Amino acid sequence: MKNLNVQKMKQAGFVLFLGMAFISCEKNPITLVLHDPIYPSGSQAVTYSAERVTEGSIETAKLYETVSTINSSGTITTAGTETLLETWDDPGGDLTFTKSSGHGNNKLVTYRWVFTTPDQTKSFKVTYATRPYAVTGMPAPVYAQGDPDDVFDLVFIPDTDITNINTFYNHCRGMIRESFFDEPHTQFWRRQYNFYINTERGHATDFDNRDVDGPHQLPSNNANLSFAEGRALLHQNDLRDWASGGVFSSEMQNRGTVMHEAGHGLYGLADEYGGGSHWQADDFPNNWSSLAGAQGAASDYGNCKDDGDAVEMGSDNYYRLCVSSCQMVTTGLNHTEYDCPCRSRITYVVFDNASN
Repeated sequence: MKNLNVQKMKQAGFVLFLGMAFISCEKNPITLVLHDPIYPSGSQAVTYSAERVTEGSIETAKLYETVSTINSSGTITTAGTETLLETWDDPGGDLTFTKSSGHGNNKLVTYRWVFTTPDQTKSFKVTYATRPYAVTGMPAPVYAQGDPDDVFDLVFIPDTDITNINTFYNHCRGMIRESFFDEPHTQFWRRQYNFYINTERGHATDFDNRDVDGPHQLPSNNANLSFAEGRALLHQNDLRDWASGGVFSSEMQNRGTVMHEAGHGLYGLADEYGGGSHWQADDFPNNWSSLAGAQGAASDYGNCKDDGDAVEMGSDNYYRLCVSSCQMVTTGLNHTEYDCPCRSRITYVVFDNASN
């Protein structure tokens, strides 16, 4: 999205930092749909779930499934027919359905939830592959929702230090549900993500040891991952994680680190702590190179910020408006939330990604 389009968005009254331009499109209850395991073998049972995040009534819920066969070149050799698995009338609480028999090898499975509420009908469609993935050299889609050209594509890459690959798969599901679909703003944009698990391993290096260990070691099929905006090297050893060129690392169990590093790798957010990587982005920055610049930007965020929120980050001559608990300040086992300037940047990148 060019600067002219950004200006038009501002003139049209988009309040980007809250991402509220389309909040009226989805009425309560807000639901999260997911499956478990996230990357099943051909023989594993799969449980589909619809979790209510907010209060609200559902008059009818329906769950459909389509199972297709795919070959090593990525061609659908047998297109499945959509089948109704279950219907719930006036259901209460969360909904689950278990497909007790496995889908078989070389399958792409698409499930579709349809919720009828007093205010609207909502539909969510998700596609995943069975394991092992049939398409040679490509990452397996484990939670795909949209055209790769229009949404964020994030590939989870197992590190060579991971000793239990099933634990890695479980943590990939945790990254989706407990990080991206839990942080309020990325949860709001949850339809804007496709997630994949790579079939080849890479190796993350420690930021503090780059002079010796070099950059992150990418998997042998890295050339086939160029479509993805983000490539996350997930490891089990304790490292100081870092991001460069859309590649970032995180301990696989850390829900905060992956969100901090995705802030760099997916959204172009700068660090918000002293001694970090600082820059002022051209559009919707979360760092400012002067105190006056940060103070002047405060009014862009409505009642969320005022000029008194501008603080220098250490002695780096860069300033932020975000609170000290913002995800771009913090990292670690538990995620926090992105504050207003970061939310503004994320919303801008969502629009930019969808328009290019």
